[in-house]
Amino acid sequence: MQFQTIIAAINLDDDLAPGVLKAAAMLAKKDQAKLWVVDVWPDLTYAMATGIADPLAATAMMPSEANLEADRKAKKVREQELKTMARAAYEDANAMIIDGDPAHEITRFAEDKAADLIVVGTHQKGAWKALFDGAPSRDIVREAPCAVFLVPKVFAEKIVAAD
Repeated sequence: MQFQTIIAAINLDDDLAPGVLKAAAMLAKKDQAKLWVVDVWPDLTYAMATGIADPLAATAMMPSEANLEADRKAKKVREQELKTMARAAYEDANAMIIDGDPAHEITRFAEDKAADLIVVGTHQKGAWKALFDGAPSRDIVREAPCAVFLVPKVFAEKIVAAD
């Protein structure tokens, strides 16, 4: 089977991002597949309004226009960084920031693009750590409309070091 469309789901703040991107680019080059590189941006309005940013909800409020503008600017900078990184790995890569919950939005994006494969990093957290810290890769595997290629830290480091 040849892959037609591959989604590289990365978090630019995560040390696994370069390895995930390189693995996805290698697979896309092999099959001459379309590559989408996505990062998920948290929804500022929701986080502030629900108190997710503050678990005790002591400072929960709607964001000010200044906060919203700063968030838009930061997102734009992040998207440009993502596009630069994606095109350096695979010339024809498309890159974009999507908003919301990582697992849900990545799987929805993969479904919308009729993706054959999602490539995502995994820190291989134990059950208890995943319960408290969350494990987007686990949720992506559970919700994915296609195959999922998990890139653990050891593999990510190995393929990045191969340059």
